[in-house]
Amino acid sequence: MTTALNTRSLSRPRAGRLAAACVAVMALAGCMTGPRPSFDDDEPARTETGDPAVDAVLERLEAVAPEQFTATYEILTRLGGLESTATVVQADNSRRSITINDVRFLNGSGTASTCDLTTGECEASINDARVSDVQVTHEFYASSFAQRLRVDANRRIGDTEAYDITQADRPALCVDVPVSGGIKSYCAFEDGPLARYDGADLFIQATTLADTPDETAFSTG
Repeated sequence: MTTALNTRSLSRPRAGRLAAACVAVMALAGCMTGPRPSFDDDEPARTETGDPAVDAVLERLEAVAPEQFTATYEILTRLGGLESTATVVQADNSRRSITINDVRFLNGSGTASTCDLTTGECEASINDARVSDVQVTHEFYASSFAQRLRVDANRRIGDTEAYDITQADRPALCVDVPVSGGIKSYCAFEDGPLARYDGADLFIQATTLADTPDETAFSTG
């Protein structure tokens, strides 16, 4: 928080000391008069990439928060051939449940937890390490893969291609991004959730999408 200073009340020696201190600090953290940037501030991440095909899919993936839905997914981790299932439930902008195999991430109303559905034990934080073998995070359905798409758009070695598909009986918009090692495909439903991803590391596809939240997904056992 920035505090306004009455410069008329500063004596010249004090003002000189303040300026010198500011110069010294700038080498480490910068002398700033506005709000400091935060890792929670996602505004810079929502700027357009300049590629219309990429930006159209990003707009969907980065606008998921207000929507209510229940989506189920199949996830193939290509390294090791691990097959997983996931369910994403968003009841409103403050309550989400993401279940990946037997691990459930609950987030809402200022609380967060990671639960083992087999034992019923929970820890009071989001711990993505619980699903590290799947090679996704609990935000795979939206912001996580939006960030992946931004990175791949910057690394592309050719023109992108936009097209439409039907996934889980719903229309979805896709973009193919050519990168070193192959093409990565990102698809998003009209209301935002990830519809499909196909890359060298993972294949993810939505199998169902409903417009209502499944309240049973907020239990811990």
